[in-house]
Amino acid sequence: MANKQKESVNLIKESNVAVVKAEHKRKALIKHYKSEEKFPMYLSPMYRPYFGTVMPVMVNGITIYFKVDGSTQMIPKTFANEVQRKRMAIDAILTKQSRMADVSGNFESTPGELNLF
Repeated sequence: MANKQKESVNLIKESNVAVVKAEHKRKALIKHYKSEEKFPMYLSPMYRPYFGTVMPVMVNGITIYFKVDGSTQMIPKTFANEVQRKRMAIDAILTKQSRMADVSGNFESTPGELNLF
């Protein structure tokens, strides 16, 4: 019985040490992102139906909240790249939807003539 208690105490100590190390890594990562070059970014209110009024942007477990109201905000380069990637993904979806919705332009004289995808 005493051995099991010692094992559980050791296990708890090891897990606490691991949590402290992970927290130090997280804080170092936050410092790294804060020291990165800042880029001006904005998202038009047109993107609100897709992202909401405030879009959470997460990179490596670090989250920033980006306003989707057309205002310009200075954010670190890594997060700016992620915002741009998300915006481009929505743009691709919207472009595909508009191409497929153009029923009159989607007429084909032979099967397989149009390339919708």
